[in-house]
Amino acid sequence: MSSNWDIPSDLSTAGLKAAESIKEFLTCRGITDHGGGGRFYSPREWNDRGEQWGLGSLLIITHDGGDHAAAFNCDYGDYALMEDLREHLSKVGVYAEQCTSWYTAIYKSP
Repeated sequence: MSSNWDIPSDLSTAGLKAAESIKEFLTCRGITDHGGGGRFYSPREWNDRGEQWGLGSLLIITHDGGDHAAAFNCDYGDYALMEDLREHLSKVGVYAEQCTSWYTAIYKSP
């Protein structure tokens, strides 16, 4: 995977599990970040950027046009891939919520 998939050191235990799970999911499917600037952000990093949405999440992942975007952005129409990711994340007790067309927040499942 691209070096952009570095996992932030200041994640909660649940955030770390989520990041590891997403990285595993993308790696197993051979999905990389060709051209999309995808990376993980901790909630603190995201807040420090001055972003508005996803501030109460465990983890943020950006996906502006990268190969991995179809797993997070419904505009790509790959609903099977999105469902596979949903099922994969549910195993670690989290879910993805698309915030905008270029980033998604990961939250603890209710």
